[in-house]
Amino acid sequence: MKKFRFQLDTVLRYKNQMLDIRLAEHGTALAAVRRQETVLEQAIQNRVDCEEEYRQKKAEGLTIADSMKYETGIEVLERRVQRETGLLKELRKAEEEKRRLLVEAKQETQSLEKLKDIKRGEYDAAVAKAEEKEIDDLVMSRRSAAVRNGEL
Repeated sequence: MKKFRFQLDTVLRYKNQMLDIRLAEHGTALAAVRRQETVLEQAIQNRVDCEEEYRQKKAEGLTIADSMKYETGIEVLERRVQRETGLLKELRKAEEEKRRLLVEAKQETQSLEKLKDIKRGEYDAAVAKAEEKEIDDLVMSRRSAAVRNGEL
């Protein structure tokens, strides 16, 4: 019998390439989310530090001008926190979409690999059956030859 060949091998290779691409894209998106989480944490920490410093200065006594500077600074830091939070939400949404595409690609690849395994099993069974038939035919021909020669 001829060698096993899966007819959808080129499709399977393509799906594996797509899976690799999707895996890389998801990894990139996840890294972007992690970086943005760090940026957001730093922005929050800057705002908290400024608020704490403002409380301390207020307790010690400060001018109205200095008070307004702190309040303006806190507002700016709060807007930055909101901006970074919005960006983080967008990046998480993009990461979820990349994850969905990755799962989809993985399922497609797995279904093709399962089909290949099934076809390989059918091929192996056919090869075993053909070999068994060949052995049976060989045994039968030897018996026939032995009977014709009067050996049995």
